[in-house]
Amino acid sequence: MNKRVLVVDQSKTIQILLSQYFGNAGYHVISCSTQEEALQVLGSVSEAPDLIVLTIDARKEAYKVVAYVKGCEVYAQTHLVAMVLEEEKASIQKTLSGLNISYLVKPFRLQDIHMLVSSTFNASSDQAR
Repeated sequence: MNKRVLVVDQSKTIQILLSQYFGNAGYHVISCSTQEEALQVLGSVSEAPDLIVLTIDARKEAYKVVAYVKGCEVYAQTHLVAMVLEEEKASIQKTLSGLNISYLVKPFRLQDIHMLVSSTFNASSDQAR
């Protein structure tokens, strides 16, 4: 079964880039522009995404999505990747400390996301054994 990925970013360019990347890798991708759209999608999907890649910026609106995912048992196996700006990373990491979230600094290369996602899914499959 294909892994499911939810991409949340206001930039259509990043949505398209990540949708094409994950789609070409065999993932089923859903893209959203806002945190509100993401919450609607998460509330209506029949199967939880395996991975959520979302931007967390200075407005920190994405914290609602993080709180929702971390608060629902159905998302216990969902991995979170936060796309952040370098200058905001330390503050965001401090706020979200204790949560199992991976970080990807913008701007990033596709190789960066490939390595991060590969290691995330490989680690989870190792734990399942």
